[in-house]
Amino acid sequence: MNPELPSKEKEILNQMAGQLTSRKTAMVSEIHQTLRATDMYNRLLISPRRLEEIAQEEVKTFLHFLETGGEEEARQRGARRASEGLGERSALAMTEALRGTCWMANLDREALRVALKASGRYVNAFLEGYMSGREEEILKEQERTRHALQRVLEKQAHS
Repeated sequence: MNPELPSKEKEILNQMAGQLTSRKTAMVSEIHQTLRATDMYNRLLISPRRLEEIAQEEVKTFLHFLETGGEEEARQRGARRASEGLGERSALAMTEALRGTCWMANLDREALRVALKASGRYVNAFLEGYMSGREEEILKEQERTRHALQRVLEKQAHS
């Protein structure tokens, strides 16, 4: 668990993780539907089966985050999703669906505040990793384009 969190907040997040774990199948289904609805915005072909796997992996990672508070795994997930070709709209819709799970949990006002704050940290870490991964993909694509252009120019120069 994140050592910076007060013990009361840790307790609330553990309770929330337990509640959401019992709803894991519904969460996966909701995120899968969200990913399917935004599938046309993905950069690479991601098969429908892969969208369900992504939904399962992301729910698992989010629940683990609630228990540990570790943001690095969320950053790594974001970067991985960018390199797989998950589009911006898909990434945003998925993180919003994850954040929305806090509203579905049966929480009192204080617990809801803690849950929303924690889900915000998760989403920020995921998107930070996503943006970093997307930037890396863009640079690789630009480099491939530059090499291709250079080859064409060399062929023209030799013709």
